Amino acid sequence: MTMAITGLLYLGMFALAAGMSRSGPPLLGAQARLAWLKHPARYGWALVIGSALLAIFARDGGQALVLWFGLIPFASAIILLGLTYRPAVPRACVAVAALMIAAAPFA
Repeated sequence: MTMAITGLLYLGMFALAAGMSRSGPPLLGAQARLAWLKHPARYGWALVIGSALLAIFARDGGQALVLWFGLIPFASAIILLGLTYRPAVPRACVAVAALMIAAAPFA
């Protein structure tokens, strides 16, 4: 459950940052021209809300919710520092987050 919450929250924060006019082009790179990526903030809010709901309704509800609140600055820091120094790092973490979501049922 923790892996799914972390992956969804990271993907949501990445999409929210990619939806901003200033940070979108460096984060998305060449993929910024794809039609389904025109409004990534919509996807971002859905992913953040989905991760929050997953944390709220988890078996260990209180602990998962505290984890969710703690992961917000962690995920944001990866994206912010990546934007500052090397935008390829947050893009690479998207694949890691997707793998975490896919592997969550088996953990």
